[in-house]
Amino acid sequence: MSPSDLPARRPRALARVPATLEFTVAATPAAVVDRFLAAPEVALLREHTGHGADPGYALERSEHGFHLTADPGAWRPGTRAICEVQLTPQDDGARVVVRFRLHPLTRTAFAYIIALGLAMAAFQIAIAGPVVAATLLVPFLIVVGLLAADRSSLRRQQRALRMLVEATLTPIAVPHERAPAAPFRRGTGD
Repeated sequence: MSPSDLPARRPRALARVPATLEFTVAATPAAVVDRFLAAPEVALLREHTGHGADPGYALERSEHGFHLTADPGAWRPGTRAICEVQLTPQDDGARVVVRFRLHPLTRTAFAYIIALGLAMAAFQIAIAGPVVAATLLVPFLIVVGLLAADRSSLRRQQRALRMLVEATLTPIAVPHERAPAAPFRRGTGD
């Protein structure tokens, strides 16, 4: 069989990474938080402490767990990732649910720019007409498009957060046994 006889292969689409991870760990919720804070690249979020070496991740406590933010000291335009970690105590440890999403400041910036553009367009339609309104709306569309196009930074931050979460929680995760393939089927030799 020659290489030309082989069927053509399509490039596989990247599998979509789930936005939620679940772990059952053999540690209390407080011990899970301490484990994250023990990592040298994670720092507890505090008030502005001046300039200097920023940590790779900022941990902010919440009512049911904590939030991790990637690149907390990077004040550059674009999307920012965050993961919410919810801790639920169990008999012999804790259940950990991790959700990845956009940072609230990023969502607020998108909403503000869109609302400002729409309000300006409505005002310009009333004052100067639809052609001028459409022309003046173009800069807002460009800014929103540039912010939305910054997907590589968001993916990089989400991947980094995911690797941190998995590296921290996998060693203390409770192992799950696999069920037998057919537990009620009798073997052919019996």
